[in-house]
Amino acid sequence: MSAPHLRQVLAAAAVGAGLTLRDGPAGAITAAEARATAAEWGLRGADDAADPDGVVVVLVDGLGLCQLQERRGHAPTLRAWLADAASAPGGGSAHTCVPSTTAAALTTLGTGALPGATGMVGYCVLNPRLGRDLPADTTPDATQNLCLITWEGRAPDPRRWQDVPTIFERISSPPDAAADQTPPAVTIGPARFAGSGLTEAALRGAHHLGADRMEDRPGLAADALRRGVPLVYLYVGELDHAGHRHGWRSKHWLEQLERLDAAMAELLRRVPAGTRVLLTADHGMVDTDPAHRIDLTEYPELARDVVAVAGEPRFSQLYVPHSDPEAAAAVAARWREVLGERVLWVGTRAQAAARIGPIGARADSVLGDVLVAMADNWVVVDPRVHSAGAIAMPGVHGSLTDAEMTVPLLAARA
Repeated sequence: MSAPHLRQVLAAAAVGAGLTLRDGPAGAITAAEARATAAEWGLRGADDAADPDGVVVVLVDGLGLCQLQERRGHAPTLRAWLADAASAPGGGSAHTCVPSTTAAALTTLGTGALPGATGMVGYCVLNPRLGRDLPADTTPDATQNLCLITWEGRAPDPRRWQDVPTIFERISSPPDAAADQTPPAVTIGPARFAGSGLTEAALRGAHHLGADRMEDRPGLAADALRRGVPLVYLYVGELDHAGHRHGWRSKHWLEQLERLDAAMAELLRRVPAGTRVLLTADHGMVDTDPAHRIDLTEYPELARDVVAVAGEPRFSQLYVPHSDPEAAAAVAARWREVLGERVLWVGTRAQAAARIGPIGARADSVLGDVLVAMADNWVVVDPRVHSAGAIAMPGVHGSLTDAEMTVPLLAARA
């Protein structure tokens, strides 16, 4: 039995809520896999019958299992869920995708497909409108990149570029659903998310209910369930924001964890009896500092033959002139030699499938020629590409450590 993965969560929740899931393209979770997962997780009965009660999937941005376990004394509700999960599949944990970053992970959750299939392979990538044939005299610059969170600038249509159907696009109401039933699924989060680039790429197909305050979201979820919506996706981003700005060990992060815990207690109190709640996260986080910051412009041997830099400081994507495989292999070898134990893995685009899943056309058009996953709490920054705020950010993620890759998978029932 394989360990639970983030790509299974939304699909399993959908079929567990009694919704029909159509099969998607190659690389996406199948309906049969979703049903098997739902049964394994107790969302369907032994006879493969869906439980008629609704399901709420709570996605807490930036809440790694390691962080939750270390700070569980401040979260009595989640601490109880952790204890209950000890005997469940995965023991209350799941793996996120590579890289362990929001754009990649939310799309993996939303589509049931890995980043190699969706093309959502990092915080930012080389803009597909630019092409890969960059000459040797090109200097890395922020304008080369497409941010897969904001989709600002010369961006392609996110629906067309990320064309793997979402789980929301693949579901339909049960055959006996009332004709006047509200949509089979809703998403809940900040109002600005409606129609955003990342929403269109990762989570399109569900009606969005805007709630800028975390405390307002449980009520919206309860109201939707009482109206007959079987599946609710509820997003919490406050911990991730606090971690990026102050570090996850800060009092600011802890305050947001306490708010989350209170919100989850309120959610269970307000939803209809029998409602199942699945709580997970897109990634964890590590805290870094200036002593563990490598400035690419100060290392000529690392900067040589690098004509563009994307990804994130914990999972850099490097582009070489004309995407030449020999140049990429040479750059990868230099980075391994120079960085030594400060890196967990350095690979070329040809080696990336083992990490991000089989690589489709979208990923192949933008993925770095060299990928660099940092160890411990090291980061690589480039002031020509990264803003001063991004460089100084204490809380970071994207790499392959347990603190970033292992996320909670907790279940509760009202």
